[in-house]
Amino acid sequence: MTQKLKIKEIQCKSAIGKCGFPGGGFAINPYVGCAHACRYCYGRFIKRFTGHQEPWGSFVDVRMNAAEVLEKQMKSPKFRGQQIYIGTVTDPYQPLETKYKLTRQILEVLINYDNPVVIMTKSALVLRDLDLLKKLKSPEVCFTIATLDENWRKLSEPGSVSVKARLGAAKKLVSYGIKVEAMMGPFWPYFTDPEKLLPEFKKAGIAKVHTESLNTIGGNFTGVEMVLKQNYPKLLPEFKKIFFQPGEFYKFYDTAKQQIELLSKKYLIPTTIHFGRGHAR
Repeated sequence: MTQKLKIKEIQCKSAIGKCGFPGGGFAINPYVGCAHACRYCYGRFIKRFTGHQEPWGSFVDVRMNAAEVLEKQMKSPKFRGQQIYIGTVTDPYQPLETKYKLTRQILEVLINYDNPVVIMTKSALVLRDLDLLKKLKSPEVCFTIATLDENWRKLSEPGSVSVKARLGAAKKLVSYGIKVEAMMGPFWPYFTDPEKLLPEFKKAGIAKVHTESLNTIGGNFTGVEMVLKQNYPKLLPEFKKIFFQPGEFYKFYDTAKQQIELLSKKYLIPTTIHFGRGHAR
């Protein structure tokens, strides 16, 4: 059953902050919450800081003044030349972006600076802003594409667009000279097939592939468990064994790592692998 989306227009005091990724940099999130409602999303941890009690995927706060605040903040020398990620705990091109255009407004600010910018999304809507992406000094788009199984995609990422649409958007961006990478994660047992995904990435012109195991911290497995229980009950014990028994986890992901490394060489696509039990980004 689809939940009604609760939308709230808010004002923010800061539009950019430190990024928690291993390489550092800064993050911009135009929205609080995400209508894609991915069952595995680690971004749900923000509920602890925003006061939201609603289920993840059922609320989105629209940071109406984000671009205006960003314009002021970018004048600080501490941001000069720094890597900026857009969409670390929300999708900047989720459906509401069609109406609010916050991400577009943010890009209009950033084209005046020399920062390398990485946009993280599951949406083909990024193509709308191709004109602005071409004006950025060093733009990059990273699509999450962890499966070619559309049924699993619909169940685990119910508000997202099809994998076919993402691959098509990637190919078009590449044709215009925009660097595109792919996040092949979470790397799912049964549903992530690198032997099928890597050839598709090659055809789309994807320059690099990242992959990671499921972040099971903070209740992220709860939604996955519910989906499996309702739709793939026979797979649930196997998922639990892989994710929560150390020996089984390392056995599964060591094999996956070897497979990915071989395919990376075969298709000449560099790959970074981050497999870790219960990891937190």
